[in-house]
Amino acid sequence: MDIEHQVSNATSVVVTLVATYGFRVIGAIIILIAGWSVSRAIYTAIVRLCERSTRLDRTMALFLANAARYAALVFTFSAVLTTFGIETTSFVAVLGAMGLAIGLALQGTLSSLTSGIMLVLFRPFGIGDRIEAGGVVGTIREINLFYSELDTDDNVRIVFPNGELWGKIVKVPSRNDTERVELKFTRPLTDDIGMAIDRVKAIVAHDNRITRVAQIGIDAVNAGDFVVIVRLWVPREDALQTRFDLNRAIKEEFQKNPPAAERPDEQAKAAD
Repeated sequence: MDIEHQVSNATSVVVTLVATYGFRVIGAIIILIAGWSVSRAIYTAIVRLCERSTRLDRTMALFLANAARYAALVFTFSAVLTTFGIETTSFVAVLGAMGLAIGLALQGTLSSLTSGIMLVLFRPFGIGDRIEAGGVVGTIREINLFYSELDTDDNVRIVFPNGELWGKIVKVPSRNDTERVELKFTRPLTDDIGMAIDRVKAIVAHDNRITRVAQIGIDAVNAGDFVVIVRLWVPREDALQTRFDLNRAIKEEFQKNPPAAERPDEQAKAAD
């Protein structure tokens, strides 16, 4: 009889718990699923809406979409707590009491959040800009509330905390339309300096991609050679190919008429 009585009491307790909390658990799960789906839908809707506007770039669109998504998730979490009978006002009061400890523990995260807001408001760079930060060079792909993503030249995705991009020096070369290209060529001392410079100027003058020639001259004179330096400005998108083409063209030009010391017949005479 005692065993049957205990089993009956246990069954009654289980039924009471299921009746009391079972539907709440199911309701909480439904709210979580619905809230998550709604947050994703809001994110997608805001991004598409902002893309239709010519006044908002993708940086601002993603920032607003992420902010709205997180707000929807916070509202969902509050609704789940209400389902279990937890007063959200009491919960907020507890969070307020823990605010100092949380702030100290999450200094880096809060700093990244603040930096993310500043990056969006002041826009020192945006999505698609090429930047150099922390020894890494790449193109910005996304700016979120807490972190930013960029792709390097070898197609590696790098994740930067926003605090590293706002509180430190960041180079943004893509903000300017032109780029300075610097070339150096080593010539033997037996070569005529004036003729070497004239030959380089002739090659440079025939390249239509060059917008302005800054300097062409002698960078250094060493014991057995001198260095010709060329500084010129080209459109940024043509900078790398211009460097390659000019290096080849000038090298070929010097090979056509080498100085006496580099000619095979002169070298044979010197050997005799």
